[in-house]
Amino acid sequence: MEPMKLTSRFFSFCLLALATGFVSCSQSDRTDYSKSDGLLQYVDPYIGSGFHGHVFVGTSTPFGMVQLGPSNIQKGWDWCSGYHYSDSIVIGFAHTHLNGTGGTDLGDILLMPYTGKIRTERGEQKNIGNGYASFYSHDHEIARPEYYSLFLDSYNIKAELTATDRVGFHRYTFPQNEEARVMIDLKEGNGDRAINTYLKQVDACTLEGYRFSKGWSTHKVFFTLKSNTPFTGFALFDDNEPKEGTALEAPSVKGVVSFGKQVKEVMLKVGLSSVSCEHAAEHIRLEIKDWDFGKTVKEAYPLPIFFCSPLSVRIFPV
Repeated sequence: MEPMKLTSRFFSFCLLALATGFVSCSQSDRTDYSKSDGLLQYVDPYIGSGFHGHVFVGTSTPFGMVQLGPSNIQKGWDWCSGYHYSDSIVIGFAHTHLNGTGGTDLGDILLMPYTGKIRTERGEQKNIGNGYASFYSHDHEIARPEYYSLFLDSYNIKAELTATDRVGFHRYTFPQNEEARVMIDLKEGNGDRAINTYLKQVDACTLEGYRFSKGWSTHKVFFTLKSNTPFTGFALFDDNEPKEGTALEAPSVKGVVSFGKQVKEVMLKVGLSSVSCEHAAEHIRLEIKDWDFGKTVKEAYPLPIFFCSPLSVRIFPV
């Protein structure tokens, strides 16, 4: 008897795989990122991001180390993934998020672009006036498996994100004539507690550091950050206390990099490693070799598509 052949499009598996883990700076990228092509257009990353779903919203590759996306102020069980659809305040874009777990943790290596004077306070849900957090609206948010963007209403900044397996790629468009800054907050996590953090300026375009934390589990994340635009300033803080120098190890390290008032667009690559900062830098070198943001978005495309492709199953009689 000939073996039977069954073919099916496993869309539910596709959605699960995507959700769980998965240019020149002088030229404007006019690509329309509002909708994916092919089978990816049927993937809705918002499914499970409301009520008690605990689903991470952002960009990642299937089974990748990086889950890059927005983080809200942690307010309890519904914010296990760091994001809840009911919210309207973002405190930054973290590189690790849990998905559908029912427990809080991760939220490591939080970056937040902002403008104006240096601020190190995060802000609180009822008052973000003195903090670096920002209001946002879902009307100006795009979530796709391979791309995420959010307009920060408090600063008129457009943040765009994509990712490879071990590197998060950020593109920030700043308003003109405003002091452009990026906060690197190693104290902040999603319901966990930082126990040791470190940040160092390596050169005019590079930072490195780590975040060791204890939450649902104890874990270590090393990182290297590379910018396409030289820093015009770099300030270090232990929580909110200013510190001198270009390197700091403390329980709650924060760093603020400045880019001046003339910069329009800043791109950052953030490589992660569980071993060392050197390994994180090597991941950047191997996975994102240039500064073509649009190209990186497209190169992430074949990976999710693999999980949405038809699957053939051959059943042999016994």
